[in-house]
Amino acid sequence: MDRRRLQFFVALCEELHFHRAAARCHITQPALSQQLRQLEEELQVQLIHRNKRRVSLTRAGETFLGETRKILRQMDRAAQLARQTDRGEIGQLSVGMTAPALYIVFPEIMHRFRTALPNFGVNVHVMTTAEQEEALRAGAIDVGIFHPPLDDQSLSSHPIARMRFNVVLSDSNPLAALPSLRLEDLSKQRFIIFPRVIGPRLYDEIISLCQQAGFSPELILEASPAQSIIALAAADFGIGLIASDLQQFERPGVVYRQLEGPAPYLTLGVAYQSDDTSPAIQTFLNVATAVGEQVS
Repeated sequence: MDRRRLQFFVALCEELHFHRAAARCHITQPALSQQLRQLEEELQVQLIHRNKRRVSLTRAGETFLGETRKILRQMDRAAQLARQTDRGEIGQLSVGMTAPALYIVFPEIMHRFRTALPNFGVNVHVMTTAEQEEALRAGAIDVGIFHPPLDDQSLSSHPIARMRFNVVLSDSNPLAALPSLRLEDLSKQRFIIFPRVIGPRLYDEIISLCQQAGFSPELILEASPAQSIIALAAADFGIGLIASDLQQFERPGVVYRQLEGPAPYLTLGVAYQSDDTSPAIQTFLNVATAVGEQVS
């Protein structure tokens, strides 16, 4: 059904005068009459009573007018949504996020993203880096915040933040008396760190740095997220490695100490499909990069 023809019909119904309706629609009066006849022929029903003195709607015309106004509003809405989607102003974005990223950068990224695109929905999935790679390839997520590097070089990625690990330990641990620590000070301690599956290369780097400091951690307790590591440290199960002040939750019974000298770093990166150049993805990348620079 032709949109312009529907608009002509609504104008005639509102003006109840062919000449005024034609002028409003910027067409001639004969052209308006022809459009109305074609509409009635298409519907096989009379919509307008007309004589030399007045124009009025038939009962069918009154019913059709109400529905026509709804159709035109819906068509306008559909066109607006299409334009907003094309500009990246509305839609849904599916985001993968590692557990550390969820606490370090996620809240500020979401705040800025929603400020930039208030009508855009976001679905968040907590995933390991490996799970994000698989989900990106399968199209299950649109973008991911992960721990570089990626194994799949077909995906686009770049780092956004790099944060030094510090130590969390029980305030009853003798090491708590020291103002700062070095890796070699931890040689006799049980380590509480994230499971290797979350960041295999980072996990291995921590072990390697310990070996370069002259020891290999003999006792390792894996825990995640950061709150769990802090709780276990408070219970004096060992010393934990925590990246970023944003993960250093206040809790009775624990202290935090900086690591001096060689230390592991937590790196965060953003990844997405190389051929995805949508405005929403670009906005997310810009926001994530800006937030990452602040927390580094």
